[in-house]
Amino acid sequence: MPPISKWRLVILAALVAAPVLFLLGLGCWWLWQHPDIAFIAWWPMAGCVAAASLLSWYWQRNKQLLPPPDPNPPMEWTDRDREAWKLVIARAERAATIDPSRLVVFQFYVDTAQEMAQEITRFYHPRAKEPVGSLTIPEVLAVIELAASDLAEMVDRYLPGGHLLTIDQWRSAPTYANWYRMGSMAFWAISALFNPVKTVIRYTAAQLGVSQPMQMLQDNLVAWFYTAFIHRVGTYLIEVNSGRLRVGAKRYRELVNQARAAAQPKGDDRLPADSSGAAAAPQSDEPSTNGAPVNNVTITVLGQVKAGKSSLINALLGEQRAGTDVLPLTSEITRYQLRPASVGSELTLLDTVGYGHEGPGPDQLKATQRAAQDSDLLVLVLHGRDPARDPDLKMLQALHAWFKEHPELRRPPILGVMTHIDLLPPLLEWSPPYNWQRPTRPKEKNIAEALQTIDDALGKYLIGVVPVCGAPDKVHGVEEWLLPRVVELLGEARAVALLRCLKAEANAGKIRKLLQQLLNASKQVWHVSTGQSPMPPGPPSPK
Repeated sequence: MPPISKWRLVILAALVAAPVLFLLGLGCWWLWQHPDIAFIAWWPMAGCVAAASLLSWYWQRNKQLLPPPDPNPPMEWTDRDREAWKLVIARAERAATIDPSRLVVFQFYVDTAQEMAQEITRFYHPRAKEPVGSLTIPEVLAVIELAASDLAEMVDRYLPGGHLLTIDQWRSAPTYANWYRMGSMAFWAISALFNPVKTVIRYTAAQLGVSQPMQMLQDNLVAWFYTAFIHRVGTYLIEVNSGRLRVGAKRYRELVNQARAAAQPKGDDRLPADSSGAAAAPQSDEPSTNGAPVNNVTITVLGQVKAGKSSLINALLGEQRAGTDVLPLTSEITRYQLRPASVGSELTLLDTVGYGHEGPGPDQLKATQRAAQDSDLLVLVLHGRDPARDPDLKMLQALHAWFKEHPELRRPPILGVMTHIDLLPPLLEWSPPYNWQRPTRPKEKNIAEALQTIDDALGKYLIGVVPVCGAPDKVHGVEEWLLPRVVELLGEARAVALLRCLKAEANAGKIRKLLQQLLNASKQVWHVSTGQSPMPPGPPSPK
């Protein structure tokens, strides 16, 4: 969320206060005794108020006084989460149709939160008789804690004097406004008895210059808070129904901040903002639940037989790797570790067995699905000279269908890598570098045409295609195009890793937490049975 423009508020406050200070300095009594001079002095003061009015109207119309709520869902959400987010956005957009007097009633927010909980939970569990009943008490408390923390941070940061606003003052805001309007009308009525013409002029200017902008600011302020309330509560209701708050509010915040800090562009010292707009905590070196470091990116490499997967991996590794650098996970998957200097993150490559012209077999497809589920990025290796794209299309369609059947998972982005560009005509021409984005030479034009052919056939499932040559004596495109593209996708890859980490830690912590609770209960029973005082509850032990 962008920072508030406090200097704009300072300008408005200064312009509005200027005529008041002027009147205090000159003396209201003296002006009353000299009405002709008072009338002349009134015009420059009215000009200041008019300037404040115009700026207030302009900045409020462009929503620059208060930060506009971000309508975009978090990057790490699944397609199902994004569909649920549309329900939240639709409810927030209805804020303009709600009676402003209801927006200052505390119970209205409680009722709205309950309605949202029913609506979003039913979206995730449409067949359940009582969807909310399936949530655990700690998960519901985590929603309240996270949403309340975000809203408190927003009010403290963006609302001047918000930390001094009491519930009674919030409730009484419409009453104060009515009193002000009644007093103002009485003032103008008395003034009209002494000088009707001048009073009409001043009243018209005041209505256009002060009352309307102030009323607009009041309405915008209340609507802003209500919209922020809908967004924050809706965000965590989606998170709890997706099962990501089972780790607890504190651990959830830690993992989210770590993932977003890891995705921060290299060389940028600023901390990324968390979902509330607050600065994230510095990245921790603590490993994730599955043992992978926070800054690790897992990439699954798949493709047809002889598409060039091995050559590509060797080119990434920088040499022909054997024995000690290879860890066979299964008969279908082999793992490699590397840390390219240009990426700044450790990469884990999961190399799958290539499939034939008939496409992947059932066992091979299951192994690839398991690898994809544990990956942050998928790389589909495509032979630049092989026109047979049906096997690749079958693999992509099968992965797409499998992730669609598992809406709780985020589908990793799939990057296409076209290999063997050295075999594209003219065969005898090999003089890199090649500018295939703006081709002029024959080989550059053929590279661009081959990339376009792949995009036409598979572009629906790929996030892009880059060309490389992995031949030992002709390595080209890895440092120039592939690794920079991987760096561009790190943010999305981190989002996928975050969801996987949250799910893994929530599942791994269930039994451990239950055993710890049983142990604590046993200690309490022992103390009571032996006549000792029960142990006072202490702070939760660090994970």
